[in-house]
Amino acid sequence: MNKKSIRWILVIVFLMIQFAIVAWTIKGSYQKTEAREVPEYQRWSEEIIAEAKVIPVQDGGRIKPLSSYARFQMLRLFGALKMPIKTGGETIKIGPTEWLLDLYFRPELADQLPTFRVDNADLLNALGVKTEKRRARLSFKEVEPAYNEIGRRSTEAGKKAEASGEDSLDIQEKQVIELARQMTSYMSLRSTLAFARDGVDIGKEEELPAHLSKDLASRLSTWVGVYPEVVNTVIKLREEGTDELPAHIETILRQVNFYGQSLGTPSALLPPLKKDEEEWHSPGGQLAILLKDRQGDWERVAGEIKIFEDIAREEVNSAEFLATLKVWETFVSANLPEETSKDSIKKEVSYYEANYFKNALVFFILAFVISALSWFSPASKFGVITYRATAVVAIIAFCYLAWGIFQRSYIMGRPPVGNLYDTIPFITAGAVLLLGLGELVTRRRLLLAVACGLGIAGIFLSFRYEFGKASDHMDPLVAVLNSNYWLATHVVTVTLGYAGGLVACFVSHIYVHLRLAGVVEDNKKFQRFMTRAVYGIVCFTLLFSLVGTVLGGIWANDSWGRFWGWDPKENGALLIVLWTLIILHARLAGYISDWGIHLASIFMGMVVAFSWWHVNMLEVGLHSYGFIKGGEVIWYFYLIELVAIVIGVVAWFVNRKVSSKEPALVAEETVA
Repeated sequence: MNKKSIRWILVIVFLMIQFAIVAWTIKGSYQKTEAREVPEYQRWSEEIIAEAKVIPVQDGGRIKPLSSYARFQMLRLFGALKMPIKTGGETIKIGPTEWLLDLYFRPELADQLPTFRVDNADLLNALGVKTEKRRARLSFKEVEPAYNEIGRRSTEAGKKAEASGEDSLDIQEKQVIELARQMTSYMSLRSTLAFARDGVDIGKEEELPAHLSKDLASRLSTWVGVYPEVVNTVIKLREEGTDELPAHIETILRQVNFYGQSLGTPSALLPPLKKDEEEWHSPGGQLAILLKDRQGDWERVAGEIKIFEDIAREEVNSAEFLATLKVWETFVSANLPEETSKDSIKKEVSYYEANYFKNALVFFILAFVISALSWFSPASKFGVITYRATAVVAIIAFCYLAWGIFQRSYIMGRPPVGNLYDTIPFITAGAVLLLGLGELVTRRRLLLAVACGLGIAGIFLSFRYEFGKASDHMDPLVAVLNSNYWLATHVVTVTLGYAGGLVACFVSHIYVHLRLAGVVEDNKKFQRFMTRAVYGIVCFTLLFSLVGTVLGGIWANDSWGRFWGWDPKENGALLIVLWTLIILHARLAGYISDWGIHLASIFMGMVVAFSWWHVNMLEVGLHSYGFIKGGEVIWYFYLIELVAIVIGVVAWFVNRKVSSKEPALVAEETVA
């Protein structure tokens, strides 16, 4: 076996190790979704779905479309945005808005949908829910028999966590707590409009006043509208010495008070009763406020409740159902605060429907494939055509990514980077732009291919984080971050520094792989180009990281009264600055060669990842708004980088051995 073959075997082995780590990371967050048989299920009409999507609700401190609210509720429970259902001999996929409409208006069908994702078969079996799969998606109907046992175990685990800390819990205890939370959330959503579906228990019909029909008497809105009169009547009867109230009066008082206790339901569907208030409430929440204050606009609340009763009493998918749904949307839209417009609600619906990042991913993948084809014959006409095609497709991908970031910024009304999720697409776009400009200057094809690869990796990471976190990242920021000036300066600058560091890291990845394969050993010019490119990007990283860190200190002084406090996030930014300075000074002093700068650059990727991501998992410091759980994917990244460093060391050793033998070979040939 010759040396070239050995080189390629080493490259293939190391690539297999790295791709295996990536595959294992993806596998850990992926669960195949099998279609569930629900024969009675009837799909919602497109007109009703479209109308429901744009209904404004409040959640997470901001007003958003019902479709966005449903999106993250479904992600928290189901873990995906499409739920396959078998019905009527075909398989359909229902989305978040349809799923939430089922919970509100067709709970008997919603209870059969596989809403709950459970990742531990042992836990299910222990609860009496039999399943042969390690992971399962179960319906409320399947989990409900174990509800009391889930509650008991969750309470015990909660007490243990309070006494000894969360780290004392085993995996089953943590999962039973999560399952209990999911079931509570589901039941709260399900009960939000229970009053509209079930109606009021009116007792004996013959005891009702003669002027009331059974339909009117069974409506909560009827009794809410006359509740003050009923209370006055009760007071008058008490004053007259009448202790025993009419049966229907007692029933109505009990029913109204019962539904007024639903203040804790998560769905804030109605604007506040007073213009100077900001918090929205569920219909039961509105009623609870009136019952507490014993004064207010009872007529308005009765009208609000009647809207939902009218919807619930209409046949699903009928024209009447759609008409009453429009009444709900019209009423809420007419009572929006001045800073929120109906157009902004529609803009957010359009943003999610457009799937900018998903389209960007598709084009980045396509561009990478075309780029790979161009490598077979780079100097030929085919190579030129594929190179230009790669550039065009990559530009389209970048435009989708950049426009998606712009749309998010417009909807949020703030700069594009404000939380950890925002940094992912922004860093991806920054890295792609930086590499694209480098390709425009050098025209060596390599940077363009790396840009496509980083685009794919970045968007995949954004999807994994969004689905794993299952929270709306366009919600308002905490008070400490509520500054568009500092978000547009400090945060954006530091984030660009992260992008530069990761770009240098991955360019060095390419360098060590190519050197190990031995395909560029005769091309010293290309080797120098790679080294100069990484050196320049390290300079870029230092500039933006240093300026961003200084700006962050000024912001900290303005907000917290000190420029520097050795906070983990501050220390992480300082690590990037120090490591880039070490690289540049070591290079200038001649302490590291080409190999040294590339190995140091790969390690810099780990430093950047620690500062950008890992410090948020430490749960220490004033940057509490960035704390995350479940970010263990960072360890897989570290492992990949360590493998890359090993590749670099092996490549350096192999090339050193080859170089040391070359003079001897030349001498032998001369003698011969």
